[in-house]
This record gives sequence, C-alpha cells and structure tokens, in this order.
Amino acid sequence: MGQSSEEDYGILLNVDYGEELTRYRLREVFLMAKRHMVPNLEKVKSYILADSFYIHYRQPILRSSADNDNYRALWRLIVSNYINSEQYAEVSRLTRLNGRLSRIMAVKLLRIYVNMLNRIERNERLSNALKDASNKSSQSSRESRNMLDREIRSLISFYMGNMKKVNDTINKARSVLGPAIGHEVAELILDTDVDPYRARLVNMLNSLLKLVVESSRMYDEGLLNETLDKGVVTGIKRMSRVNEVKDLTPTNRALARFVKPIYAYKLATGSLTVKERRMMRKPKIYLVIDKSGSMFYTVMNNIFEYSNVSKITWAAALAIVMVMKGHEVVARFFDQQIYQLMTNKKDIVKTLLSLVPLGGTNITSAIRAAYEDARRNPALRNYKLVLITDGEDDELDLALIKQGLSGFSDYRIILIGNEHSALEMLGPRVTKIHNLNARSLINVLRRL
Repeated sequence: MGQSSEEDYGILLNVDYGEELTRYRLREVFLMAKRHMVPNLEKVKSYILADSFYIHYRQPILRSSADNDNYRALWRLIVSNYINSEQYAEVSRLTRLNGRLSRIMAVKLLRIYVNMLNRIERNERLSNALKDASNKSSQSSRESRNMLDREIRSLISFYMGNMKKVNDTINKARSVLGPAIGHEVAELILDTDVDPYRARLVNMLNSLLKLVVESSRMYDEGLLNETLDKGVVTGIKRMSRVNEVKDLTPTNRALARFVKPIYAYKLATGSLTVKERRMMRKPKIYLVIDKSGSMFYTVMNNIFEYSNVSKITWAAALAIVMVMKGHEVVARFFDQQIYQLMTNKKDIVKTLLSLVPLGGTNITSAIRAAYEDARRNPALRNYKLVLITDGEDDELDLALIKQGLSGFSDYRIILIGNEHSALEMLGPRVTKIHNLNARSLINVLRRL
C-alpha cells in the first residue's frame, strides 16, 4: 500500500486522493478486503482502493482518459463497465453516503479487478488485448476492447448478481421490520460474496418476510387468543361503558332480543350486568431454538429450502412476530454447540436473519443451559420456556430435560416436522407442526 507518484490520483475527478479522510477510507477497504481474503492485494494500488469506495459512496465523475499503465487502463475498463451496468444502478441506491455498505461493495469490485488482472497475466491474448485497447482508432483496438468488456461483464454478473431482487428484499425488510433491521438485512445480503448463495439467502428472507406479514395481519385482526384481547372472565358487574355491551350476561342478552322495552329501561338506568374481565398479560418467553442442519430443510420434501418455507424460517418468523408484538423475549440458539443468551430484541432479530446450518443437535445440553440461566438469574424463572426443534437428536436424556424444564414457570415444546421424536413423551405441552404457514404460527401463539 505504499505511495508512489503514479498513485497520487485515481480515475475519479471528485475525489481528493491526498486528503486524510480518503487515506483512512482506503485503509478501511484494504482491511475489509484482507478479512474477506481477497487474493493478491499487494497488486492493488492505493488509488484503486480509494476509487472502489467512492464509486459507491458518491456519484462518480471520471477523469479524462490518460492511462499510462496496464493497471490504470484495466481499472478504468472495469469501472466504466460497472457504473453503466444494471447492477450498479441498483447498488448505488443502497450505498450512496453509506460508508459500511460502500466498503462491502468496494470489496466485491476489488475481487473483479484482481480476478481480471490474474486472467490477463495468465492469458497472452487478453494481455495483448489490453495493450491494443489503448489505441482507440484501429479496428483491432475495438475488437480487443469488446473482448475485455465481455470478460468484465461476466465477472460483474457473477460477483454482483441480480441486484434488483436484492433491492426489493431490502426495501421489504425495512417496511416490515423497520429501518434499523432493514439496514442489517442490507449488510447481510451484500456481504454474501457469491451470487448463488446470495440468491438462496434472498429467497429465504422473502419467505420469512411473507410469513411475518401474514402472521402479523392475522394477529392484528384478532385471530390470536381472544383472552389476550378481551381478558379472562372473573365475575359479574354493572355495565359502565358502551363498549362492554358485547359482554352482556345471558339474561340481559335475552332481554335485548325479546323484551326490548325492559332492556331499554335497564340500559337507561345503568342496571345492565356484564361479565367482568381481568386482562391477561403476554407471557414472558425464553426461546430455545434449534439451528442444526436439518432445520434448514422443508417439512414435506426434506430438501434445502428454496421457494418453500423451511423449518428454521418458520421458527424465525414465530420469534420475530413475538418480538414485534411486544412479548418480552430472550433467546438461546443451539446445534451441537450452545450459543450465548440474547436479551436485546435487535440482536435476536439480527441473529435470526443471519442463521446458517451448522452441525448436529444437542437438545439436552440446550435445556440444561437454559436451566442454569434461570438458576443464576431468578427473574428468568417467571418466563415460559419454549423449545423449537424438529427433534432429530439420537442422544436425548428425558430425565435431564424434565429437570431443566422444571426451572421455569411453564414450558411448551414445538416439534416441527413429521418425524417421530422421544420428546412427544413429555405429554400435552408438546405441539407438533406439520404445515409451515401463518395459520399454524398463530395457533402456536394461541397456546402460549
């Protein structure tokens, strides 16, 4: 990254390459590229690091062409193709004046540059084409330029992918989950390096957001547990408010239907009786969520989720709806390992959006960890433990699991899938889910 006379400026007219802030930002890009293991960074000039950032951070203005080496000529070709691509039109909407996203996309652009540079160094035909492309007047130079452009556009397509779908998903996440979480989604998607993986992630997120939207709508329409909305009947009292008419006692309801004069008299004198209700508080929830490899399969097809809803997507939607609707939630994830307890709602949602399949399943250890949490923090004993898993664990210890569950005020076990599990022996507090949709999600919330 050493400075030299040829690196004093790049190809952007609206960047001060000698400014301290510019040097700071190019160093940030270098460090991020190093963390992402971009190869051959020693071949990347400092001005290229700066350009890769500012191309995304602000509207680029290119200097007039005066390239005196292959590095600069190649970089100009890549930048010219990129800023005229469909991908850049979508990306720039996200990255403009956003330092973090600009760095993420700068690293992708550097991958394209390094990859193209390596191809040219190994392919004499491409090397000659780059030299020839600088002579703009000849026919051969146009053919060479076209050859290089095709190579560059192919790399842009591979590393950038379909950014239109990415942008749509990010905007949907912002609308459903709020700007802060939408920003986390943008980082997550853009930070995924290869388009096939990013496409799969986008599909999973779209399935998740659709499920969250449908479930939230059903929740808000009152299709959840009526006791949450109306409360539990605790006795009889005189009607004091007009909106209590829906809770008339059977005798007064009969008067309203068959003896209207008496009903009108009692209404006027304030002597109608209604059911007295005590409002129910939403339970505090301790979520224990299985994120093992099998949770990333669908229920029916036993294949990795692509267009259908996977088990982990359904579990994530359940947790997100709980958080969105005001439940007090803490969460711990597990596979073969047990992950740290999370009490911050933003951290919970962020983790749910970035889950990856890892390892096997150790349900017993996960429940034991939850028990230890409640033992150390007595406030957690008032929480209801909710275990979400597909139950695929050959080393279940039901005695230890029962002991762990006893550390909480109540518990529920949500078994996702058709497979038989020894957990079903724990009785009526076990719910089996066969259809991964909004209706089953709301039914589970009702039972909580």
